[in-house]
Amino acid sequence: MATSKPTERNIPPRLDAKGGVEWRSQMTAPNDSMAVINMVSDRLIPIVFVPGVMGSNLRGVGDKKKVTWRLDSSASMGPWLNRDEDERKKYLTPETMRVDDRGALPKGTSLPDAEMKRRGWGEVGAMSYTEFLVWLENALSDFTDPKNGVRHALIGQALGAVKGEAALTKEDVSLSYKYRFPVHACGYNWLEDNALSANRLKKRIHEIIKYYQEKRYKCENVIIVTHSMGGLVARHCTENLGVSKLVLGVVHGVMPAIGAAAVYRRLQAGTEGDKIPSWVLGEDAGEMTAVLAGAPGPMQLLPTPQYGNGWLTIRETVAGKKHEFTLPKKSDPYNEVYLVRWKWWSMVNDRLINPELDDDDDDYKAQLDGEWKKYTEMMTKVVQVFHEQIQDKYHCNTHAFYGSHADYKSFGNVTWQAKDDFELLSRGNRRADFVNGVRTELSEIKEFRTVESKLFGMGLKSSIEQVYTLSAPEEPGDGTVPHRSGIAPMKHTSVKAMLQVKAGHEPAYRESMPARRFTLRAIVQIAREVENTSLAYKK
Repeated sequence: MATSKPTERNIPPRLDAKGGVEWRSQMTAPNDSMAVINMVSDRLIPIVFVPGVMGSNLRGVGDKKKVTWRLDSSASMGPWLNRDEDERKKYLTPETMRVDDRGALPKGTSLPDAEMKRRGWGEVGAMSYTEFLVWLENALSDFTDPKNGVRHALIGQALGAVKGEAALTKEDVSLSYKYRFPVHACGYNWLEDNALSANRLKKRIHEIIKYYQEKRYKCENVIIVTHSMGGLVARHCTENLGVSKLVLGVVHGVMPAIGAAAVYRRLQAGTEGDKIPSWVLGEDAGEMTAVLAGAPGPMQLLPTPQYGNGWLTIRETVAGKKHEFTLPKKSDPYNEVYLVRWKWWSMVNDRLINPELDDDDDDYKAQLDGEWKKYTEMMTKVVQVFHEQIQDKYHCNTHAFYGSHADYKSFGNVTWQAKDDFELLSRGNRRADFVNGVRTELSEIKEFRTVESKLFGMGLKSSIEQVYTLSAPEEPGDGTVPHRSGIAPMKHTSVKAMLQVKAGHEPAYRESMPARRFTLRAIVQIAREVENTSLAYKK
C-alpha cells in the first residue's frame, strides 16, 4: 500500500552570538512532517565595508569622552548644530577622537546584535549605511530560497556598465552559493591621516581571517567594498601595506579618485547644500577651517596633481570682456593653492586655524606663524605624501561605480566672480590687479569677499573695490565628486568594470538600486578568484 510523502518543514540556519551556525525548531505534537535542515558552507569569504569621510562613529578620549560624533539619527547629531568653531577645534581633532563601536544596530537580518557588533556594524553611521548592510547581508545569505534571491535575478542581466559589462552566469552564481559571505564593516578615525586608517583596515582584515580560522572555518581572503574616502583608505591598504594577496578584489563606490574641488569651496564658505547638513558639518569658513586645517584625512580629498590645472579661477568682467586668472598652472596645487598665505583667495585663512588665539596678545603674530607652520607640515609631509603614495594604484581586481548626472552638479572648478562693474566712466577699460587685492571686510566667511585692488594704467581712480562671489557647482557628478574624478580609474587595467549611476554622493548605497546591484554582481564575479586559492573545490 502506497504511503503519502511526509510534509517538509524547512528550518533555516541562524547565527548565534558568536557567529556560529545553528538551527532552531519548536517541539510540536507528533505528525507526519519531516524537518529539513539546509547545510551551509564552512568556506568563508568575508566582505569588509569601509565608509566615507565623516561616516564612522567617533567618541572623545580623556576629559572629552562624553563627546560623540555618532550618526545614529538626526537627533544624535543635534548637539553639533550649536557648536561653534571654538568647540569644533577643541573636540574634532585626530588626537581627541577614537572610533566608537556603540552605534545603532539595525533590524531586518537573522544576525543577533552581538554578532553585528562583532562585525563592526556599530562603527559606521546608521543613517548612511545600515540599510545597505542589511540588504547586502540578506542578498548574500539567501541559502533557503536562492531562486528568488537577488543573485539569481542578476543572471543574464546587463547593468549598462561603461567598462567591463558582463552579466552574471549560472556558473558564477552557483559557485557563490558554495561559500558564505559574512558582511563586516571597518570604521576609522576620519580626522587622521588616511595612511593610519589603512593600517587599521589591515589589522581588521587579519583579525577577521584569524577569527574564522580559529572557529575552524576555511577562510583565507576577503573582499573590500568602499564608499567615498574609504576607497582611498583601501587603495593604500592593499597596494602599500602588503595586504593585496589577502584581498580577492575591491568594489569602490563614488570614490574621489583624484580629489574634489568642493574641499576648497568648503574651506572658503562652509558646507554647501541643505541647511541642516551644513549646520552639522560646518556652515562657514571659520567652522570648517578650525577642524580641517588640523585634520589630514579630509584634506587628502583635495584635488591631486592628476586633477589637472586651472580648476581655481578668479574672474572679473569689464565692458563685456572677461579677465581671469587660473590656478594651478604647473600641476603643483600644494604650492600654487593650498600653501598660499595672505591672499584674499587663499584656501586657508591663517587667522581661522585656531580660534582660541587672541589678536590682542603681544605674541599674536608669532602664534599665527606657529599655526601656519603646523598646517604647512601637515600638507607637505602627510597630505602630499599620501597623494603620491596612492597615485595610479588600484587593486588588480577592482570594480567601481561613480555618480555623473546633471541633476547632481558638483564643483569640477571653483570660480570667484566679481560683480559687474558699473564704474566705467572713472575706471575705463583698465584691468584690476585682483589676484593681489586686499580684503576690506575680514568678517566675511561665506560665499562673498569684498576686495580692493589696484587698477593697471593711468586714470581717475587708482584702485577699485569689488565683491567676489563663489560660483555654483557646474560639472555633472554626484553633488560632491565631479565626473572627472569619479571616472578617473577608467584608464587603469586593474579596473575591470565601471558603472555610471544617477545618485547623490552620501546616499549612493542607500538610494541607488543600480549601485547596489552592481556591487553585488562585482562581489560574485570577484569571488571567482577563490578558484585560485586552497579554498577551491576539487573537480
